[in-house]
Amino acid sequence: MAYLDTNSPEAKRTRWIIAGLSAGVTALVAAGFLLESRWGYLPPPTRIVYVDSWAAGRTRQDALDARDREAAALDARLGEARAYVATLPPGKARTEAQAQYDRYVAAKPKDRVG
Repeated sequence: MAYLDTNSPEAKRTRWIIAGLSAGVTALVAAGFLLESRWGYLPPPTRIVYVDSWAAGRTRQDALDARDREAAALDARLGEARAYVATLPPGKARTEAQAQYDRYVAAKPKDRVG
């Protein structure tokens, strides 16, 4: 009945091993939570892209006309933006507005916002 002797060196060593493993597992879980809260492990949220739904009887000419209307609307918005940038007084505000305009024009259509 040596296992009931709580003062034996074997029982003390077993307690130290169990205490060390418990502390190690606890520290590992806490470190995992800390790292996850800092950098995360999930992918970025999915980007939702809305598309137009066309009628079943849409012809090629209808599609080309819609594309031309969208291009004309974009050109009009860009013209308004250029006119606004031109009205700003020379300085920091105009430089920043021009840089923003240039980034927008250089972006791919799917990356443009607004």
